[in-house]
Amino acid sequence: YASAVVARGALWSRIPRPRRGRRRETAPGRGRRIAQVTPLAFILIVSSAGLHATWNAIAKKSGASIAFYATLGTVGMLWSLAVRFFTPLRYFDMPPAFFAWLCGMLVSELFYGFGLQFAYRALDMSTAYPLMRSLPLVLLAGITAAFGFGRPLSGIAVAGIAMVFAGCLLVPLRSFGSFRVSSYLNRGFAWVVVVALGTTGYTLCDSQAQKAMLDWAAASAVEVSKPLVSLTYYSFRACTLCTVLWIVVLCGGNSRSEAAAIVRSRDPLPLVAGCCSSLTYTLVLVAMNFVSNVSYVQAFRQIGLLFGLAESAFVLKECCSAPKIAGTALIVAGLAVSVL
Repeated sequence: YASAVVARGALWSRIPRPRRGRRRETAPGRGRRIAQVTPLAFILIVSSAGLHATWNAIAKKSGASIAFYATLGTVGMLWSLAVRFFTPLRYFDMPPAFFAWLCGMLVSELFYGFGLQFAYRALDMSTAYPLMRSLPLVLLAGITAAFGFGRPLSGIAVAGIAMVFAGCLLVPLRSFGSFRVSSYLNRGFAWVVVVALGTTGYTLCDSQAQKAMLDWAAASAVEVSKPLVSLTYYSFRACTLCTVLWIVVLCGGNSRSEAAAIVRSRDPLPLVAGCCSSLTYTLVLVAMNFVSNVSYVQAFRQIGLLFGLAESAFVLKECCSAPKIAGTALIVAGLAVSVL
């Protein structure tokens, strides 16, 4: 599907556009409303959310070690190599700003990988997954507002994001009476915060790195569609991240043993999780080009919580309490408000 999007974008970029006359000026507030989330972006993000919940369930079941995460990265790297045959963008031609954001992504991914490993060891997926998905939403909205990345969020969008966050806080509870601050002050929650910081970091860095690529292409008169830029960036990203992860694995004794165990077991689950993970973030990168603010991407990715709740209940056989159902309903309501 991603290849079809790229082909469509490449074809569309080559169709000559008729020149139009000067647009008539309209009064402020009476012009055409700018779509904040296009239907294509919504479909891409929802598909990505389902795949994301699937590979997280596999990670929880198989053990989310750094070696497991490096295996996921290897699958993504091999899949992304095909992009090199039809992209006009070259890795070492990119500007310094691109490599600065790429380094930020690598640091954020290491935070994410180590945090994910210890969070799933300390908490159930039905507890860790909602928190890992909700905290980056609030952090990213605050960072984009503070530094002026993208279009400003509307008041309704902020209210919707707050509803999503509140729903994500309800989902981990076993009963409504168990909501206490002390319930979140533990080692598992600390690792969830690390994951949230990593997710926020790499989402922001990926968005800005793609923008740097687009600016370079425009300045260099290179004709390339936005979806193809996204897939090219994912290829650059996957190769760099895979290299760094395997260096980390080889430098750690426990990580080397875990990697050897994965190879000896011949378990297909890490490969399946790698395919899901690769396609997950590829769809997200493409969707970033069809939203007016990257925080909307994080907001609609929270629908993956519905898939995660179902998989934790039916696949991992975890508890499904009344607060989880109420929290899920609040998340759906928050998503509906965000799109208004």
